[in-house]
Amino acid sequence: MPLPIPESADAITPEWLGAALGRPIVACSVQQIGQNESFTGGSLLRLSVTYETGAGPASLVVKLSPKRPALRASLASANRREVRFYNSLPAPHSLPVPQCYYADFDAASGASVTVVEDFPTARSVPFTKGCSVSDAGAVVLAMAKTHGRFWEASDLDHLDGPSLFAEFDFPSAWAVYAESLAAILPDATLPDHFRALGDMLAQNGAEVFDHLQNRGPRTCLHRDLQVDNVLFAANGPVLLDWQFMGRGKGAYDLGYFLISSLAPDVRRAAQDRLIADYCAALRAQGVTEYPLAECRRDYGMSVAGKILLSVIATVRFDNSTAHKRAWRRVDLQRLLAFCEDFKITPDSFSL
Repeated sequence: MPLPIPESADAITPEWLGAALGRPIVACSVQQIGQNESFTGGSLLRLSVTYETGAGPASLVVKLSPKRPALRASLASANRREVRFYNSLPAPHSLPVPQCYYADFDAASGASVTVVEDFPTARSVPFTKGCSVSDAGAVVLAMAKTHGRFWEASDLDHLDGPSLFAEFDFPSAWAVYAESLAAILPDATLPDHFRALGDMLAQNGAEVFDHLQNRGPRTCLHRDLQVDNVLFAANGPVLLDWQFMGRGKGAYDLGYFLISSLAPDVRRAAQDRLIADYCAALRAQGVTEYPLAECRRDYGMSVAGKILLSVIATVRFDNSTAHKRAWRRVDLQRLLAFCEDFKITPDSFSL
């Protein structure tokens, strides 16, 4: 009989955890990580575990899907993707990704749960502060390691989910984006050139994302790789939260991360070297069919992915707290700066 998927911390009992791990648990205590729920409404919990016999991880992290049924259902595909990703990885593995001990998804409700390795001494970087160049360089190398493992791999189609453009219905989200943004950031302004970009993607985004997702070379992408989804552990960065994973060009993640996670002046000074470092790290893993010039072009086009999720997060996700509104403000500022720096126009996506 399948285990029930917990909806709250109270449902994570020693009996439930023991069944999930396949070994008897004497006790487990649960502590919420962070003061705010994530933008997607789930909960992140740290478990302190006592085993009946033998040794095991003293602490684990549990991620639960949103409690609200409507939000949980809207994220069902995302929850299924993350569970599929973790269940596809061997144990142990050498990727910069947490070891997963249990992951399950319920198709009827859209609920999911993951029980993964904890990194209690790891360092995190606040999104609003932004990455240093050295931290960004470490993440780029971790990204390249993950991309290299899945480069043109036979299991990409199994791992992949639908286009996020279609899944979240970008055209309908863009239609109410300016109104939604004004509700949470009344003083924010959208330049005319950015409005033109959104209009173009609402009309032609399916073709743009087909190019980024389906025309090779392809690898396994995170598709929401920003510094809030990274822990800096003793052995290097750990990439978290694989709900939006999919296949596509590696520069999609590279651009998304640098646009999202670096203050504009830091990005401007470091991006050429970081792009070159990414390509060099791929070559060191035997990837030879992604020349630097192609990577640079795809890097510019990657802003489409950033626009998509910034719009979706503004319109569809929870932005009710001051912390989340500050996050949205900084995210928009960095996105607009990138578009201005690269003079991104609708013609930039001519295929």
